[in-house]
Amino acid sequence: MVTRRDIEKGDMIRIISIPPDLDDRAGIGTPQVFEAALGKTFRVEEISEHGLLELVVSERHPSSDTYQSDTIWIEPDFVEKVNASGTQTI
Repeated sequence: MVTRRDIEKGDMIRIISIPPDLDDRAGIGTPQVFEAALGKTFRVEEISEHGLLELVVSERHPSSDTYQSDTIWIEPDFVEKVNASGTQTI
């Protein structure tokens, strides 16, 4: 199992499973965002004080002066650390 101590800001990780208790109370498509990210590799942007990993899972540039992104926070239990070529490291 990957732990918070194994992962640092800037590391590459792959989402290997989805937290089982996701809901969409806010109506923003949270479960769908996690499902779309499953199996893909992302850079750890930040790590919260509680050990959650911040990942930017999609980026859009609808115009030259506009940037949009989808960000998720996920527990280390649901990811694996990978190297630059995408091979599991832990």
